[in-house]
Amino acid sequence: MPSSRSSKLVRVALAAAIAASGAIATTAVTVATATTAQAASSIGGQITRSEVLARAKSWVDAAVPYSQSSYHTDGSGTLYRQDCSGFVSMAWHINVSGTNNGFTTNSAVNYSTQLAGLDSLKPGDTINNINSHMVLFVGWTDSNHTSATIYEEPNSNSTARSRTMTRSEMTNGGFLPYRYNNIVDNAPTAPTRVGVYHPSTQVFYEGNNAGGTLGSAKFGNAGWVPLTGDWNGDGVDSVGAYDPSTGTFYESNDNSTTSGSAKFGNAGWKPLTGDWNGDGIDSVGAYDPSTGTFYLSNDNSTTAVTAKFGNPNWIPFAGDWNGDGKDSIGAYDPSTGTFYESNDNATVSGSATYGNPGWTPLIGDWNNDGIDSVGAYNPATQTFYLSNDNATTATSFVYGSAGDTPITGRW
Repeated sequence: MPSSRSSKLVRVALAAAIAASGAIATTAVTVATATTAQAASSIGGQITRSEVLARAKSWVDAAVPYSQSSYHTDGSGTLYRQDCSGFVSMAWHINVSGTNNGFTTNSAVNYSTQLAGLDSLKPGDTINNINSHMVLFVGWTDSNHTSATIYEEPNSNSTARSRTMTRSEMTNGGFLPYRYNNIVDNAPTAPTRVGVYHPSTQVFYEGNNAGGTLGSAKFGNAGWVPLTGDWNGDGVDSVGAYDPSTGTFYESNDNSTTSGSAKFGNAGWKPLTGDWNGDGIDSVGAYDPSTGTFYLSNDNSTTAVTAKFGNPNWIPFAGDWNGDGKDSIGAYDPSTGTFYESNDNATVSGSATYGNPGWTPLIGDWNNDGIDSVGAYNPATQTFYLSNDNATTATSFVYGSAGDTPITGRW
């Protein structure tokens, strides 16, 4: 079981447990576009942390080049200068007048409040040396806060990017932590709920954790693996699918049309996705069942983490086991019905035996406390069993039909 508990609410939308393929597919690919990134807030108004990061990621995904004299749109027609401070002002949706962007590393302090220390940083805050450079804080990469994932327009002939910044680089480089005065924490999301997917019709049915249906949608093709996730940071999960023949993830923001896709991993590997770096946005991963190796990507392209965990042909999963806002890996031994969780993508931080062999493992934040716990699905009776403490059953109910695949998400 998780080694620690926290009341911090985070968005963890874990998706389908694929019994037939022996894989758990969790929250899937996010392809943040400039259009979806800028849609929620008004210029100069309040903005959530997830939207700040989505706006920033839209420039990272577009590889917007660094320039102190050129300007790029935020997707709504507002232009921002393509340097480090222009990048932050775009992400914060700062009020500017056309291309006369007076927001600089120095003037940024007029829009923000200095924090007590680096450990007070939250996603969407900035780390700023007012004389030279500023970056957006995404999340710490480790529990000791020795390094962090950041977004930036680098001071070089390069493009907007995501990279790791060490704590010593922050302190030795004269960087101080600041929080935008109009940034707000994301509203608490709904608890994780379960549903089912009909493979024969490619229809998703979203349940209410009491045997009822809240909605349905058809997406993907026959033979694809169903996925669900919050692809655009709006706090609501929508559907997706994974084509195992090509290793391609497809996601939808409207439960109908494809809003983005990404290819990652090799044929025969299992899809796995989650928020690996705590930026509030899910990215892809893949699991090689022949070696028990996980490959995790923060940009839906390159591999950021390679980790061997569990034994070959165990069932991979992911979740936030300690409430730190980041997903990490886990593995399920189907022969014993035992879940093994890792907080550092390396060592076992907790384990729990739940359900019976032959049942499908599930992961979700069933009580919305910010920490994921286990569940199980009996395909013979279409019965879901959900636990809030990784031991006892908090609720159970029948939902779906024989041959269905269980799914989970926040809808």
